[in-house]
Amino acid sequence: MKTDYMKRLKAELQEVEASKTDIDDIISDYEQLYDDALSRGKTDEEVYQFLGDPRQVANDLRDTLKVKHQKNVKDKIVGVMPFISLIIFMLMGFIYDMWNPGWMAFLLIPLVAIILHTNARNAIVAIMPFVSVIAFLILGFYYNLWNPGWMVFLLIPMIAIILNTRFKDMIVALSPFVSLIVFFILGFYYGLWNPGWLVFMIIPMLGILHKKNILQMFLLEVSFLIAIGFYLYMGYAQNNWTIGGLGFILPVALAILFGDLVFEFSFPSGKDKEKVIILLTTIALSIGVFLALGFLLNGWVYAWQVFLLIPVASILLFDKFRFTSISPFVAVVLFFSIGYFFDAFQLSWLAFLIIPMAGVIENA
Repeated sequence: MKTDYMKRLKAELQEVEASKTDIDDIISDYEQLYDDALSRGKTDEEVYQFLGDPRQVANDLRDTLKVKHQKNVKDKIVGVMPFISLIIFMLMGFIYDMWNPGWMAFLLIPLVAIILHTNARNAIVAIMPFVSVIAFLILGFYYNLWNPGWMVFLLIPMIAIILNTRFKDMIVALSPFVSLIVFFILGFYYGLWNPGWLVFMIIPMLGILHKKNILQMFLLEVSFLIAIGFYLYMGYAQNNWTIGGLGFILPVALAILFGDLVFEFSFPSGKDKEKVIILLTTIALSIGVFLALGFLLNGWVYAWQVFLLIPVASILLFDKFRFTSISPFVAVVLFFSIGYFFDAFQLSWLAFLIIPMAGVIENA
């Protein structure tokens, strides 16, 4: 009876195109289960009912065998990628003398692993850092566009937002990155750091479009247009940008009037009180330094970095210190400062390696 059962099971497994290795493993397991059942006093008929009809067993195992087979194939592809990358690198180097950027062939190793072992949406998000690095290096080495080529790194959060945000909220979520790109283009190519920063007004103006009260939405949008127009008039016509900035009091006042801008503050006590004071001081100093660098030294191009002190201060004051938490901010400052002040964007991107290195060191 046992022999007949195993023969039928083997035939059914062959019918669903299971591999010889899988068939041998399954037969071995079922022989052990059959013997164990007999040793507990079960009859052949009872064992048959316990193990199930061979055809049904084979059909039940089909999906498992298919997934296992696919996983094995994917693992094999990932396993050979270091060798394939090395071959590509050597061929590009010796035959075409393209050692650089031929080394980028090694990026295929993590890229292939991500693509094969991650669903489509997450795979796209995961490979964007590699795509950005490749695009950045191509722009730099072949077109000498290290700056503003570094802006391709903004694709990383932008793609994540596009794939994981409702269309209704997507435009508002993308507006900070689009504004930043436009701001740097106006600055680097046309020297319009001021009033180029006005592009950031797009962010609240797009957010206002979600208001349900049509009248309030209209008044707020108009107030921004008036403020921007007044700022530009006072700057270009009267050469008084500072007075022009007072025009933005209008949209702020309306936002407070309509309840969109509410100031609520409950001052804590004890150690938290000291921390809040330090944080508020950091915010005030950041704004002061930003304006001073911008108006006095015309340093709008780099002054924005001082605002990174605010999230760093928050992390240091209210969270357990971990360099991993602040490493992205440190990397951004090093990347832009080295690239801008020393004209070395072709090397400064290496600062971003601080982030994974910090994670490895702290979690080792």
